[in-house]
Amino acid sequence: MGQPRIVDVDYYVLIEEMKRASDTRCLIEKKDKERWKNYIAENEIREASLEAFGKVKFSQGKVKLVAISSGSSWDGCYAYSTDDEVALKYVCEG
Repeated sequence: MGQPRIVDVDYYVLIEEMKRASDTRCLIEKKDKERWKNYIAENEIREASLEAFGKVKFSQGKVKLVAISSGSSWDGCYAYSTDDEVALKYVCEG
């Protein structure tokens, strides 16, 4: 596995992709504990790092974590803030 990095993504596009993923049951939210735990483990996501990075980057809002698993280019794990209208993606190239 390569070194993970966190990149900015367009918040508004992410929200639209999340809606599509939700409609097809491909959106995994942290509150869905079993699916979330499995996704994080299978993809070797450093959840604490992503959340901490979001807390530093987002000035106003609470960090929300989601994953998209739909077979599209938007598949991955994201941190976003609706108050700040900012989104980040956890990327691991390897």
